[in-house]
Amino acid sequence: MKPSVQMGLQQPMVGIFWMLGKRLILDVSPLSRAEASGDWLDHSMSHDEFWTAQQRVGAVPLEIEYLEPPRGRVLFNTKTKRYMLYADRCILKKKFAVKQIIKAMHLPSKQTDVATDGPEGHYRCSRCIEAAGLSKDNDWD
Repeated sequence: MKPSVQMGLQQPMVGIFWMLGKRLILDVSPLSRAEASGDWLDHSMSHDEFWTAQQRVGAVPLEIEYLEPPRGRVLFNTKTKRYMLYADRCILKKKFAVKQIIKAMHLPSKQTDVATDGPEGHYRCSRCIEAAGLSKDNDWD
């Protein structure tokens, strides 16, 4: 990931991420290049597309599907001017991981909300899905 620089400052970013063990995998867009969707600015790449591209170049294991490791997404709300970091509960339990994501994406901590996307949400790793007795086929992105 090559950070974007504007007038010498790091720009906050939106994007997708995974925690593969202790390794943070990111694909991001600075706000200036993010896509608008209603009141939100979002990253254009889906988890599935990016993971598949990373598998092709050998950056992530071929035997692991994109929805197996804990993952999440950061969005920006244009009305409230706040960032929303949605993540798997396995990430949220580890404060170091949340701090690592916030730092890597240059998010202002006082403007960033952190949460799961709810009990029916799709940012759940395979362990959380199995623990809830659900099928991986219920997930998307």
